Amino acid sequence: MAIDQKEKTDLTKPKPLVFRDNPEVKKKIEAHKKANPDDVTYYTRLVKENPERAIETFLYRDQQKHESEMRLIMKQLPQATAFYHAQTAEAKARIDRDLEGINPYFKDKAFVNAALREKDRQTRREFANPATTPATPPPAAAARVAA
Repeated sequence: MAIDQKEKTDLTKPKPLVFRDNPEVKKKIEAHKKANPDDVTYYTRLVKENPERAIETFLYRDQQKHESEMRLIMKQLPQATAFYHAQTAEAKARIDRDLEGINPYFKDKAFVNAALREKDRQTRREFANPATTPATPPPAAAARVAA
């Protein structure tokens, strides 16, 4: 499930919640409920009897997921920074545009993702214009020629 990383600007009147209905996800949830009836009872009581604690539980899970993702992002950040500094002004501008309005809490993650999108864009452009890239046979083809 994607998280909207842009800062919210219009908080005057909240829109009604809209829920998606995904049959595959429902099947997984139903299977988990059958396998873990005690969890169903616990969470049902938690929401009814202590909604504040239920909110904190869900937020804590989101925070744990964020921390897990950030461990990977912190490993990728030095390479993304080096990639960014090696880019042309146009590429840097595209990356900077992607980062406009991003919540500081998500800034590093958004930066790494923007750098990856730019690298992917450049790679796709190279594949689209094979005449501009040096022609080197794949390793398996080179091994057959040498044999």
